[in-house]
Amino acid sequence: MELTDNIPLTPIEIVRTLDNCYPNSRAVLDSITNTLNPRLEEKLQPALYGNDTLRKIEINTAMSFYDDFHCKTNYIIAAESLKLRYSDYYNTLLTMYSEEEIDEEGLFLRPRYQIGPLSRRTGLIYATIVFEKSFSFLSDKEQKRVMSEYFLTVVDRIAQRKKKLNYDFKRLISDFEQTLDWWIES
Repeated sequence: MELTDNIPLTPIEIVRTLDNCYPNSRAVLDSITNTLNPRLEEKLQPALYGNDTLRKIEINTAMSFYDDFHCKTNYIIAAESLKLRYSDYYNTLLTMYSEEEIDEEGLFLRPRYQIGPLSRRTGLIYATIVFEKSFSFLSDKEQKRVMSEYFLTVVDRIAQRKKKLNYDFKRLISDFEQTLDWWIES
């Protein structure tokens, strides 16, 4: 969607970073695109939340996947307490798995949440949530429930970081939570 000054953006959008995923997550990811995002556009009311400083939170989903022997990514979630720099991830992964296991399984150590800064120029904040392989073996409803919990965590963390903005995060989070509850049951 192109940014314009006259058209308010949906304040939260969920996006797939790649279309790849384990087959058990396909229906849930499709329902984000076909069911959840349209409902967010309908139910979230940007004019009620505040100024134009924050126009949109884009939450990207980074799914583990296995397409074939040469095309696979299986995320291992790093404990937040480790406070790793990007350059530390591989060496830390080597303390957990052998080089052979890392290569054979396509393992990558990543934090669960990556939340970028607020762009003053565009009013956008980009966040990424990383999902490990085992997530895809949950039922569809349980995947939706877990995703919803993670989505709310991202928005809550942004609200804590940006509490000085003239923005009604409490109302946004309440509306978002109601929409997510509806999506879980749909």
